[in-house]
Amino acid sequence: MARIRWRGPQESRIAYIDFRFKGRRHVISTKTSDKKIATQILHDIQGKIARGNFNLDEYEKKSLRMSEFLAQYFPYAESWKAKGTVEGEKIYTTTLMKLIGDPDMRSIDVQSLDHWKARRLEAGISPTTLNIERRSLHSMFNVAKKWKYVDDNPFTSVKIMSVEERRLFMTANELNLFFAAVRKRIEETKHALLRESRQLLCLYYEFLLNTGLRREEGLRLKRTNVDLNRNAIYIEKTKDKDSRIIPLTPRAREILISLDDQMFSRLSKQTVTRQFGGFLKDAGLQGFKLHSLRHTFATALVEREVDVVTISKLLGHSDIKTTMIYAKMQLSVMQSAIEKLVSLPSHGYKMVTNGGGSGGG
Repeated sequence: MARIRWRGPQESRIAYIDFRFKGRRHVISTKTSDKKIATQILHDIQGKIARGNFNLDEYEKKSLRMSEFLAQYFPYAESWKAKGTVEGEKIYTTTLMKLIGDPDMRSIDVQSLDHWKARRLEAGISPTTLNIERRSLHSMFNVAKKWKYVDDNPFTSVKIMSVEERRLFMTANELNLFFAAVRKRIEETKHALLRESRQLLCLYYEFLLNTGLRREEGLRLKRTNVDLNRNAIYIEKTKDKDSRIIPLTPRAREILISLDDQMFSRLSKQTVTRQFGGFLKDAGLQGFKLHSLRHTFATALVEREVDVVTISKLLGHSDIKTTMIYAKMQLSVMQSAIEKLVSLPSHGYKMVTNGGGSGGG
């Protein structure tokens, strides 16, 4: 005779189904404290046993709540993912659990994630930001699938939102306006230490523009990473856990020579990001962020017909598809490529019409 048993403290008790199958006793968690749902599960088991199609394996699969999965996942992720990536995942999962609770991993369904998606958009985030969150959560649930905590990744059902294409790089004129705003702010600064800090900021922004470094790669740069004899810098412990060599432009070399041994370490990531936004505002520019300097570096290489494999190595990408996203081509570049087809031979074929409209046959 199958029956429901309750376990755990009153405020968080869980219903278990106690039954016999093929001469043996089994006790299976329903993973719910809802009596109605537990009763439905009980009747489902009884019915399947009676019909002879009960599958014990379905009820004994590994299961756990989302918080329990995360407690296992994050130590694993920290062993191979970049610190910033893991910090982002922690933020995204915290937000997710605020909206859908702490459910059993197998109970997370399309309806739950549609609720999450709707609430995130109501909160005012952009489609781009939602896509980033969705991509991170999808990656995390792939691990849950590998560990057999879910049969299928529920985030696969969440469609990627269409994003209006926008230009990510800065034009030469926009760069001129930006650095003019930085220089103006420096000239207006009376306090010596603040003036020196803003001068260092200006050099930092120029250096990122000339090397394509990520924000923290520039801030962590040390004198030991610089080889002026070979005219290159060595970047270690990057986002993709791989080192790379970046040859120096004349301006990048000039900047390095002008710096003391502290390099850019006196600047913080919060300062360089916040100040960049302030200088953009001074210049009357919108739609850009600090990472736009990296986009601009990549686009400049594309414009000069540098092959995408080389660009990928300079940017430190492990997947060349990522490089294709960064290296956005300007219309003029693509137009130049199409114009090269002008030399193709013409076959002189023309459409001949009889002038009589449409006819039968």
